[in-house]
Amino acid sequence: MGADVTPHGPNDPRETTVPTSTDPPAAGPSPDIGRPTPLVDHDANHPSEDPAAGVAASPSDDPAARRTIGDRANSVAKRVVAVLIAIALLVIAYFILEAFLPRWWAQQIGQRVDGSFSRGIGTGLVLGIVCTFVPLLLFTLAVVNRGRLRNVPAIVFGIAGIIVAIPNLLSLAVVVGRGNGSHAGQRILDVDAPGFRGASLWGAVVGVLFAVLMGYFIWRYRRRGRQLRASREREKEAAALAEPTPEA
Repeated sequence: MGADVTPHGPNDPRETTVPTSTDPPAAGPSPDIGRPTPLVDHDANHPSEDPAAGVAASPSDDPAARRTIGDRANSVAKRVVAVLIAIALLVIAYFILEAFLPRWWAQQIGQRVDGSFSRGIGTGLVLGIVCTFVPLLLFTLAVVNRGRLRNVPAIVFGIAGIIVAIPNLLSLAVVVGRGNGSHAGQRILDVDAPGFRGASLWGAVVGVLFAVLMGYFIWRYRRRGRQLRASREREKEAAALAEPTPEA
């Protein structure tokens, strides 16, 4: 008995068509189509940073930075000009005072001594000792009191020391000066104040010795005070350790 083979028609529902094409599916519209493109501010007045390159814009392109640099340059230039003007004024004042002060100081000493050898020696010793010892003592006190009350006592002691040292500084200007005023002062002292210059030198030496002794006593006094304070601190610590602690 043979098999019954019946061909199926094209519209037979039992027939299933399987696609065999290997072509890729057609690409649809991109999801990015229609989105607004972000705007990037490329204004040079505002430093920006490129996120891809990681490089920030140079701050020198900022007008504010340029103004800051210009202000600093102007400030430095003003300071330089002020310093130069101050130096010029100091130089002018030096030449004026160098011609006037030695002559004037010698005349004052000459009028006081009036040609007396003993009076010249006495005046030189007194000025030499006092105008050396007192300034050094005041400078020592300025160093000791530095840092107290915003350095006001130190400044006051320093200024006072400079003022008291002026007579010795004027005598030194007469002796070691090389200008016309100094030479005129030397001649005046030789005639009207004999012995004054040598006595001033010896008085200055004695004043330095006195100042060294006074500085030594001040150092010992301050050292003794520090030792006493340290001893009191140790006694307080020992007393605190010796106190019995209350039991819980």
